[in-house]
Amino acid sequence: MSQNPFMVGTLEQPTIVVRTGQDPQNPHIGLLTIDDWTVKCAVGRNGLIDPQLKREGDGKTPRGRHPLRYGFYDPEVFGDEPRSFDFPFLPKPENYRWVEDADSPFYNQLVFETDETQPSRRGERLFDLIIPVGWNDALPEARGGSAIFMHTARPDYSGTSGCVVVAHEHLMELARRVRPGMVIDISSINDVVKPLTPLVSNPPKSIETVTFHGLKPGPRLIVTGSVHGNEPSGPYAISRLISEFRSGQRELECGQVTFVPVVNGLAFRNNTRIGDRNFNRNLSESAIPQDNEDRVANVICPLLRAHDVLIDLHSFGSEGEAFALFGPRDNQGELEPFVHEAAESKLAKAMNLPLLVHGWLPAHEKAIKQKREAGVTEGLSSLHGVGTTEYMRFAGGYGVTVECGQHLDPNGPQVGYDCVINGMVALGMIKDAPQKPKPLRVLEISEAILADHDDDQLLKRFVTGEAVSEGEVIGKRADGRDIVMPYDGAIIFASLTSPAHSELCFLCKVSDRLQD
Repeated sequence: MSQNPFMVGTLEQPTIVVRTGQDPQNPHIGLLTIDDWTVKCAVGRNGLIDPQLKREGDGKTPRGRHPLRYGFYDPEVFGDEPRSFDFPFLPKPENYRWVEDADSPFYNQLVFETDETQPSRRGERLFDLIIPVGWNDALPEARGGSAIFMHTARPDYSGTSGCVVVAHEHLMELARRVRPGMVIDISSINDVVKPLTPLVSNPPKSIETVTFHGLKPGPRLIVTGSVHGNEPSGPYAISRLISEFRSGQRELECGQVTFVPVVNGLAFRNNTRIGDRNFNRNLSESAIPQDNEDRVANVICPLLRAHDVLIDLHSFGSEGEAFALFGPRDNQGELEPFVHEAAESKLAKAMNLPLLVHGWLPAHEKAIKQKREAGVTEGLSSLHGVGTTEYMRFAGGYGVTVECGQHLDPNGPQVGYDCVINGMVALGMIKDAPQKPKPLRVLEISEAILADHDDDQLLKRFVTGEAVSEGEVIGKRADGRDIVMPYDGAIIFASLTSPAHSELCFLCKVSDRLQD
């Protein structure tokens, strides 16, 4: 029997070793090993994720070493044999479920159904034998991921929602080999660093940054993720980039790059857009910080000023294609003076996304004027339009905001990763094969449509950047009046409803910028 490679002092801890990455075309496929026994397995459909980044519904399996608690088996399939195994197996109850509602006090716990009208859950072939993995269950972190088991794979070994699965024919051998005190160790063969510390219940007290310095002078780039806590594409993409630079898969030719995987740790851990308020509004340092975002800004703002260029990775709640936001033309105006139009335009275009958008601050200023005309007197300031990229421009640099798609779109992390790579290539910081340019559409945000009443609403959930024709009805006022598109253009940042005197959506016109 081969020696288990995981030792604690002179004692051997029994370990199930799961390694993925053998097949780049199917990253969710791997091998499961216990001592000298190895079988094919599958993990989350979207691959592995560092434990502190795991989120409910992301289709990812957390890396790391996790305990195995106990097991259930269906006695109608296996009889009572599993009761004789070393590991504590119990017959499956007639009916049960794991609570996946993050707002429930029983989140990620096994509960037994008492409603006799509910059909029995026995007979579910994928779950003839299950072993719960000790993930986020000792002190469950809301939305940190639930119901991760070892169980039966589908015949095609398709990816799971986060579980580790083997063929049905291997279940009994797996059950025989599992031992009390065993852990499951999950990683990729390409991983070269230890997983970061898992989520804990207390609010974060620090912000992680990782910086790589080239040996030749060049741009100073900062890449940020999770300015809003419910936007995981940035942290996923940035974690991958950090790993590649650490392992030598990527080499920094010149300059300096600083990665900030999670800007707003409190919001990220709660899987909410904000901690105490929107970090991406009225961004500045505070001499006397009043809330979480003030404290975060006191760290992030000096970091932004210490760099020349920013790529800020976001995502959005509605459906739609990924896009990037960039800034104004060179100007000496009071609202957003700027001198780096050429460099920022080159960076925005290098993202190679199908849609680019500009005009945020002027449109925000128009919305403030509309609110004043409607009688709103409080909370109106041009500073409320200032987020990371606007702050970067005021500090003398430039930057691009990348909206990677819908929050849990499995392609979002790849979009963010590609955009950072494309940006670093354009800045001369790394080498990579050139990409074929995609057809480009450029929009200018022109104005906001405000709700006059809480019951005003749009007719549908408009896709980000969706084209709309002049005269088309896009919504209804509470008094029955139509909301009509005033010109040919598109809609962005749309909500079905919105409180009175706040934005239902922004309207865009086709722009002629970056079309050369």
